[in-house]
Amino acid sequence: MSALGPRPTEPEAWQSWLREAFGLLMRRPLAFLAYTAGVAGALLIAHSVAWAPLRGMVTLLVVVLALVLFVRLALVADYNRDPRPLYVLPGNLDGAVALTVGAALFAAYGALGPLLFWPLADSLEAVLIGFGLYEERLASGAPAPPPQEAYVIGPVFVAGGVWALALLGALAGLLAFGQWFLLPMVALHGAHPGMAMWMSVRAYAGNPVPLTGMLGLLLGAVGVAVLTAGWLGILLLPLFGAVLYTSYRDVFLSRSRNHPPGVPVLTEAELLDQGDDGD
Repeated sequence: MSALGPRPTEPEAWQSWLREAFGLLMRRPLAFLAYTAGVAGALLIAHSVAWAPLRGMVTLLVVVLALVLFVRLALVADYNRDPRPLYVLPGNLDGAVALTVGAALFAAYGALGPLLFWPLADSLEAVLIGFGLYEERLASGAPAPPPQEAYVIGPVFVAGGVWALALLGALAGLLAFGQWFLLPMVALHGAHPGMAMWMSVRAYAGNPVPLTGMLGLLLGAVGVAVLTAGWLGILLLPLFGAVLYTSYRDVFLSRSRNHPPGVPVLTEAELLDQGDDGD
């Protein structure tokens, strides 16, 4: 593994992580949008599952896999490569780690629900009511069906809101348990998951202020999701996937800036191959 190990960064580093992530999104906008559309299709399938517990578990799994996908796509954009599926789609190890992380987050749902998910769901419903898109009672006075069963609201507003809450809940869980760097470390370097978990925890000791800044960024994203009634929820996936990449690159690979756009940047292995060819 070529990672150098965690290093302390500047207190304002989280702002640089966000700025560089936006730069990568703008470098490959069509690729990020195309893969986002594919993820949205997978989330729609997950949202159609009738049994609520299974629906929640599958949604979390898709969200974690999507984060891995966008971490890989951010790497491709950083090195000015074509966004081919071979480079971007998660592999077997990524899938196994995503399944484990999704299951762990689902198990923690009972604790996080009253503190995070339920209040946010209530806020989203209040926004729908404020926009005049949902009424708590029918004209007859009987209780109305849940918002997700209403025409248009379910597949558009509520689905988007649920996806945003699943994403933000997943990121909050990774941050709370010291595993912010787990996914990029496994996806980019094929690290053993146990070692990646330990190294991620170690990285927190030298970067408490930037990682606290990430918590503030998550809270800001909650406001965006609620105020837009979930419309922008799906777009938070590529953004935070890129932020996972830029933060990991800074802390573990000692590079805070993106490569300049233009010609593809040669990797260490490609440079070695060129050296061998020269011999």
